[in-house]
Amino acid sequence: MEIIPILKTLDKKGVSLEIENTQIRLKGNIAQLSIEEKTFLKENKEKIIAYMIKKDTFYFFRDVLYFGHEELDTLDLNDLKYSGDIQRTISSVITRDISGTKYNEIKKFTQEHNITVQAVFLAVYRVLLYRYTGQKNTILFTNLLSTNEERTLYIKNTIEDKDTIENLIRKEDEAIHTASEEDQWKDLLADREKNKLLGEIVKTGMFFSYNSEKVYGKRFEDRGNSYIDVLVHDDQKQLNISIDCHPSYKHEQVQRLLEHLVNIINALPEILHTVLHEIDYMSEIENQIVEYLSHAESQALEDESLITKFEASFDIYFAKTAIDFEGKSLTYGDVKYLSDKVSHYISSYTKNEKSHIGICINKSEYFIPVLIGVIKSGNAYVIIDPFIPEERKKSLLEDINCKLIFDEVQLQDFLEKIEEIVPVEQNQDISQQDHVYLMCTSGSTGKPKVAINTHKGFLNLLEWYKNDIGINENDKVGIISNISFDLTQKNYFAPLLAGATIYLENTGLYDIPSFISKNKITVANAAPAIFSSFTDAEYLVLNSLRKVIFGGEKIDPIIVKNLRNIAGEIKIYNSYGPSEASDVSSFYEINEENTNIFPVGKAIPKVKVYIMDHNYNVLPLGLKGEIVVGGIGVGLGYVNNANETHIRFYEHPKYGRLYRTGDLGRLMEDYNIEFLGRNDFQVKLRGNRVELQEIESAASNYSSNIRTVLANIVSYNSEQYIAVYYCSEMPISIAELKKYLMKYLPDYMVPTYYISLEEFPLTPNGKIDRKALPEVSFKDTIQTEYIEAKDDIEIKIRKIWAALLNLEELQISTNANFFEIGGTSLKLLQLVKEINQLPEIKKEVTPVNIFEFPQISKLAAHLKGDKVTSDNNKSIEESINTIDETLSILNNFPTE
Repeated sequence: MEIIPILKTLDKKGVSLEIENTQIRLKGNIAQLSIEEKTFLKENKEKIIAYMIKKDTFYFFRDVLYFGHEELDTLDLNDLKYSGDIQRTISSVITRDISGTKYNEIKKFTQEHNITVQAVFLAVYRVLLYRYTGQKNTILFTNLLSTNEERTLYIKNTIEDKDTIENLIRKEDEAIHTASEEDQWKDLLADREKNKLLGEIVKTGMFFSYNSEKVYGKRFEDRGNSYIDVLVHDDQKQLNISIDCHPSYKHEQVQRLLEHLVNIINALPEILHTVLHEIDYMSEIENQIVEYLSHAESQALEDESLITKFEASFDIYFAKTAIDFEGKSLTYGDVKYLSDKVSHYISSYTKNEKSHIGICINKSEYFIPVLIGVIKSGNAYVIIDPFIPEERKKSLLEDINCKLIFDEVQLQDFLEKIEEIVPVEQNQDISQQDHVYLMCTSGSTGKPKVAINTHKGFLNLLEWYKNDIGINENDKVGIISNISFDLTQKNYFAPLLAGATIYLENTGLYDIPSFISKNKITVANAAPAIFSSFTDAEYLVLNSLRKVIFGGEKIDPIIVKNLRNIAGEIKIYNSYGPSEASDVSSFYEINEENTNIFPVGKAIPKVKVYIMDHNYNVLPLGLKGEIVVGGIGVGLGYVNNANETHIRFYEHPKYGRLYRTGDLGRLMEDYNIEFLGRNDFQVKLRGNRVELQEIESAASNYSSNIRTVLANIVSYNSEQYIAVYYCSEMPISIAELKKYLMKYLPDYMVPTYYISLEEFPLTPNGKIDRKALPEVSFKDTIQTEYIEAKDDIEIKIRKIWAALLNLEELQISTNANFFEIGGTSLKLLQLVKEINQLPEIKKEVTPVNIFEFPQISKLAAHLKGDKVTSDNNKSIEESINTIDETLSILNNFPTE
């Protein structure tokens, strides 16, 4: 028998075990115990007592940190902090008073409802934190008010979807009463280690004092480096509310936190029965700022249609070169002629019914006139890359149900009949709500979704591109992105509205510098990854560029620096937007090159970009939320996919039609939006929430030599791990990189695998191709100098390691760290069990021992009774997720 299985058996039989002094006391259905079980308990009394005492602290945390079967949300207040190493030098105290009429209203409110100010304020603070973070299951600290002694209570509460303030105040009052009655504080007072550890985990709460009492201050002795304490003092004339916080918190964020707290308290009588996610905690002025941020409107609402705009431009620039394809040029007059004929040709197939036309032709001088012809015919085009696999092409076409596939065969047929086609004026009643083009996007199921964009949204985009980016008749616009890419579409048409010339070539990604140089391209729009592959010599030939518009992913600061070096007057923009909302929703002109953060800016004219929580509430400055797009650019949904349309598109009673991007962002203090990555890059790994973007940011900050970083969840030996891929101008030590990351990331977010690449694989659209990244192997872990096993114990432990980690024994050095070469907390439990089954092991191994001695040599020495120094310097705060997960599994350890 073993201790853990026997304790589980006792529990199933309804027998509990308690330790009193040096004795074991059994309670419950003792008659159910077998003779073998009673004998085991008697013979192993000391061992069981030692085990129970040692595990008591951890089981205490397991019980505190869980709401039954619900996982605790360890409160995430990082949005309120400075990023990186930046922080103020001294702590900050911000104060507000509630006096006069408002004070009397609050006192009357608590008396009429027979509740305490403590319960009211704690409930309001919990609501505000829920609205800030979306976290429902949290612990806050407060002080015990029924005594003159300074005692801390830790109050668990959970927020339900339909809760009102009134409900939550009642629950808060009960929770405070329960914690006080159960003498929770006595347990903490008796065990200062528990008190200290819990104080590190629970970052925030409220302390209360009355009359002339000094504000409660016991927690002030050891608050760690993340505290944020709300202090409430009632002198019977007014309520003084102050926030004392660590210097790592931004002053302006804490100030807003206090303002929002007071706003809710002041509104309590009116919002008592309001559902929590509907409470408006921001001021009217603040709401106006975060709801209506955009660049100055540079264009009036257009009454003219896209076709009318084209025709006007064709007339103005009739003899000027519009398109150049590898030396073959078309004038604006030629484009008009060809597009009119294409329109008539297509209408002969569609019989003047509005439909979708698949475009599956190669780049040529005819490509853009064909697109314009489709639009003139009243139909919507969808570009199908001719080089994609046939099965994927077939799947797309089945979903879209195109009336006509205009492929190379169809193009030849059109060209052969062109002289016979006599365009006539068509009576196409084209509405601004009509489909203009469809865009294929990736789907979560692996099957592409097809987004529908409208005339009004697309025309607004083209006008922004022409006016705000500033394309003119002297510009040469180079198409350097994939023909079917969403950001490419505006480059087919906006230059023609401005009188510019469009250049196309069947060029590969790595011929782009020569394409730009040869044609003296002045405007380029592409994903930044395309530019990251250019050499210094290739950058030197880009000096004709006047404007570069990036979009699609994070910009490497080196690219900006290189472009400025070769063209001092160049304007560089970061643009952002989803395919489902006419491609670009916001943009930012990059004026500062000495930063790693390039915002995606503010909304383009007549488009709105919000940062919202999951209930479509707009969030205040600085808080992370989902980027949601509204306004004229939002499309109509997905073709033949009502379910996905329902999930992503929403008719808001206040903001109109919205599109949920699935991207994370925040409003910065200058009101520009910072892009923070995808929601789906926020993954769970062994129960812990992992944000890949956060890992990438930390790794990028390690060295200026690191140019591009990508973190990914990878599978190796049937386990999931975090891998970081990087390009660096100089070799770097991955051991030092990992040491650096361990300072800035939680233990569970530190990568196991580190892969150096000369360059990242790219998709046809010029984005990093995650699916083409190389698989990881043992050589990508932190390698140590190989040391052979010295004795029989080390050999046997190594054999267990090798089997668990699926490695060769000779790959494992006895000074290697279990967790650095693929060990996880799940494998840890298996390791403990198998080591304890070795006949040579006289001293029980616990999970804690592996955390203390993760090397074979040190663990073996510890088991032999040698004095060994632990390498584990992590604080409980850093390790709690791993330890808690381990103990949660330990409590359900199999008995076989």
